[in-house]
Amino acid sequence: MISLLIDTSNRPLSVALNKDGYCLAEINTTVKRTHSATVMVHISQLFDMTGYERKDIDRIIVARGPGSYTGVRIGVTVAKTLAHALGVDLYSVSSLAVITASSNREGILAPLFDGRRGNVYSAVHRVEHDEMEEVLPAGYRSLDALLEHMEGYQSHHLLLDGEEKFSENVASFLHTVPRVSTVEKYGSMLRQEDIHSMVPEYLKVSEAEKNWMERTQP
Repeated sequence: MISLLIDTSNRPLSVALNKDGYCLAEINTTVKRTHSATVMVHISQLFDMTGYERKDIDRIIVARGPGSYTGVRIGVTVAKTLAHALGVDLYSVSSLAVITASSNREGILAPLFDGRRGNVYSAVHRVEHDEMEEVLPAGYRSLDALLEHMEGYQSHHLLLDGEEKFSENVASFLHTVPRVSTVEKYGSMLRQEDIHSMVPEYLKVSEAEKNWMERTQP
């Protein structure tokens, strides 16, 4: 099975072409560029590197969020468009699960990234061999609340991008950036989607939406 995997949910961009769960080629960037201008270029490069063509794809896996509103929307839109055009199945995965998979660690793992104003998007996963279980659901919560929650585990690792500004407020963590090629083996974290009805998973109302709702409330 040939899978095209896409994650544009945050500053890093990650795309990969996997065969039967193993990576054939991947492109991972952390430069600050507009994903809408680069994601299709990088996907084309995957085909150039491997010799496969778009018609060879069996399914598409996309990070559904949470993350940057624009970033998540770009990845989901590209994945839905390609899945519809190629007539292949569409699957989604939490962008937090991508971070956990990318760490190549086992045990209690807490992926997180900046949600601004002292808050983070985070979850807690238990990983054993090729099994990943969500023990704290993905959510938008204060960094302090997450750190307090993690004190309840005898052993754990926090997973985050060391380039994030809030990392200076975390005493100990593993620098981890997403490599979407790593997530496919955790089949329990993949969710099959309806191409037409799938929507991004933001977990938080955007500032623009919040302002609009406040203006329109009677």
